[in-house]
Amino acid sequence: MGRLAQFGQRVRDTALGIPGLGVMLLAMRNYVMHQSANQAGSLAFSWVLAMFPLLILVSSAAAFVGQPGDAAALVDRVVSYLPPLVQEAMQPVIKQVLAQRSQALLAIGLVTTLWTASSGMQGIRTALNRAYGVERGLSFWKARLKVTVFTVVVGSVALAAFSWVVILPYIWQLLEANAGVGRETLWLRQSVRYGMAFVVLVVLYAAMYGWLSDNRQRLYTVLPGAVVGAAFWVAAAATLSYTLGTAGKLALVYGSFASVVATLVFLYISATTLIFGAEINGVLREKVTPPGPG
Repeated sequence: MGRLAQFGQRVRDTALGIPGLGVMLLAMRNYVMHQSANQAGSLAFSWVLAMFPLLILVSSAAAFVGQPGDAAALVDRVVSYLPPLVQEAMQPVIKQVLAQRSQALLAIGLVTTLWTASSGMQGIRTALNRAYGVERGLSFWKARLKVTVFTVVVGSVALAAFSWVVILPYIWQLLEANAGVGRETLWLRQSVRYGMAFVVLVVLYAAMYGWLSDNRQRLYTVLPGAVVGAAFWVAAAATLSYTLGTAGKLALVYGSFASVVATLVFLYISATTLIFGAEINGVLREKVTPPGPG
């Protein structure tokens, strides 16, 4: 047993000593120790609650500020990044929600969205504090004010950042004009779509890592986790687009709830990529932070 333990220790030390791999392994260990899987489930549930009030808010605002069709087009483009089975579950509800526009719905959407979305942000803040080893955070009211302001700012920035999707039809026309219509063009389309999503997610993840946690962060300390988290999200979205292409397999287990389950799984994985990126930053922070006295 002694030799076996020594061999296992040598393998562990070797793996942890490999640049990149050691950080990933430590981040996975911390993810388990911090019970981040439970946090990811809580975040997925919060996002479900916030999603449709947000659509009401966008739809109602579009009726008075701009063209209602613009909101529907923007939402359709953003939803196109989701796996087909998730789109199948969400699109009928989205169309029904976007068909309702009034001042009352605008007020309801604003209040409900701020409350539910800020609760989701509060969950993210808690997960980030665990990843960064924050023992004592802000008081309840300071934390609530912080996440509410952040929800408004990030929501506005996210809508602005994703608004670039209106230029995609022109990019597709340019690709088809120069490369023709075929498998190569389809591959280029997917690469451009996921490449743009990756850039937007890096910015959003970095903003959350840098400002939501209760310790001081700098840009260079949050970028590694933002890049890793965004890359994992893109990989997960692309993989689920193939594995969840139809409801056939899930329907064998979940019946008519297959699309709903697929949506929850996708949101859970999205929350996992966000938290895991923070764990990456937490590990890197421990490596560069000198130990305290005693």
